[in-house]
Amino acid sequence: MLALAFTFTAGRYHATPWGRHVNEADVAWPPEPWRILRTLVAVWCRKAETARFTEADFASLIDSLAEAPPDYVLPERAIHAHSRHYMPQGSSETKLVFDAFARFPAKEPIVAVWPDLSLDDRALDLLRHLAERIGYLGRAESWADCQVWTTEGPWRVNCRLAGRGGADESDARAEAVRVIAPHSAAGYAEERSRLLAAAEAAVLAKWSKPKPPTAKAMAKEIASTAAVLPERLVDALALDTDVLQRRGWSRPPASRVVLYHRVPLAPSLRRAPVVSRAEGHRPQVARFLLAGRPRPRLEDAVRIGELMRLATLARSPWITDPVTGARRPSAPPIFTGKDAEGRPLTDDPAHAHAFWLPQDADGDGFIDHVVVYAACGFDAEARKALDGVTRLWLGDRHRRSEGDADETPEASREWRLALEGFGTVSELAKDVPYLGTSRSWVSVTPFLAAGHLKRGGYPAEVRRLLVRRGIVPADRKDEVMVTEVPRISVGGQARLPAHFHRSRSRRTEQQPDATGAFLRITLPVSWEGPLALGYACHYGLGLFVPEGQSC
Repeated sequence: MLALAFTFTAGRYHATPWGRHVNEADVAWPPEPWRILRTLVAVWCRKAETARFTEADFASLIDSLAEAPPDYVLPERAIHAHSRHYMPQGSSETKLVFDAFARFPAKEPIVAVWPDLSLDDRALDLLRHLAERIGYLGRAESWADCQVWTTEGPWRVNCRLAGRGGADESDARAEAVRVIAPHSAAGYAEERSRLLAAAEAAVLAKWSKPKPPTAKAMAKEIASTAAVLPERLVDALALDTDVLQRRGWSRPPASRVVLYHRVPLAPSLRRAPVVSRAEGHRPQVARFLLAGRPRPRLEDAVRIGELMRLATLARSPWITDPVTGARRPSAPPIFTGKDAEGRPLTDDPAHAHAFWLPQDADGDGFIDHVVVYAACGFDAEARKALDGVTRLWLGDRHRRSEGDADETPEASREWRLALEGFGTVSELAKDVPYLGTSRSWVSVTPFLAAGHLKRGGYPAEVRRLLVRRGIVPADRKDEVMVTEVPRISVGGQARLPAHFHRSRSRRTEQQPDATGAFLRITLPVSWEGPLALGYACHYGLGLFVPEGQSC
């Protein structure tokens, strides 16, 4: 048994079936075997270590994978969605284009399974080498990671080649769908011989009137046909689509049409979690998926929190103070943390403006989500601004203050963002553990005192902040238990506070506590998260998670 498991970072698979126009808004579901092998060919040509593996090794691997089409494991909760874009066609004209895609939970993979295929060790090493270098499957928006399995995984095949049997064919929801798959190596050799003979016969018929062709002219025309019919299957897979189309092929000559039984995509998009539309109700949380390579480390949480805030502020125009000449964004106070005159909201002990909190959802030590939380909720204007944030970037000179809007550092790193949805704390708690409810909380990122540490050290500082924020009543602050944790685990590695970035990019901001500590806090009563305290707590520092859970 052999399987390729594709996990899509954004939970979206973009691909138009062969022979269909993009504006038909159809999705290639399942991903065609032809497309999967073409992806491996592209990775071989662009990213493989050819000094380690030979071209003959790769050709043999492709022949093995093409011998029989795979079965599939498709996400059960996949839905058919699309977006619409007006593409410029000239100075004043635009054309409406549909971008259709399958949408499903990002943790649910698409798996291609060859139930009867077994590779030798060298072919398996080559396949793993190629799989770990795959960046997308389908169109470039379909960011994907790929893993090779040689044993049965935790999944159930639900899309099979017609004739292989299985419950999928008898499923009342199942439908038959035609997709293209590569010929086997032997099948392609037969098809190639037939096509070359047909091409030679066509040339003879064309040149027989009004006069016979010269041998040179016949050889030239036959050679032009042979150019799109290379001897090896792997070379036929590598041909550009436009080369085939110029020759008039309706589909690649190395391909064949096969029939699958699949459960169709659900016809409509339901965004999850659903924002309650009750009068006066506002969602408190927005969750974004972050993708890009390399992803930022959890140790850089404060940097990502700052970048997320700046990217959101950039969705609003900047204004100049007529008196001081200072520049500031016209974004709502929930994002800026400042009033209409640009003064910090120091009279808000509850910190009702937004927290920009990075998240490592899969526990690998790298940030894969950003959660924006505001206790007072996001109105329509705020939701529109958040919905427009699609990327973060970090330049080599990322040291600008909020007023330096004209300075745009050269981007040396960039990450893409996809808004997963809005919701309440309770709706998102299962996906974001630090939104949970607990009495006992443990540090995810270092806690730093907002000012100079006074007598009593970190425990006294934490109790003071808990009372000021209204989390603990003043008469019960002595019941709060605070102990230091020497180190925490990040992606399986032991980390000290010194391993984390512990300052904001603003050079003028004073930071009396440059050391920080990991803490365990036990409250008198349960508290609903998030719990973020101390210096730069709005940007990812001083973040806690219920004990026993990961970030």
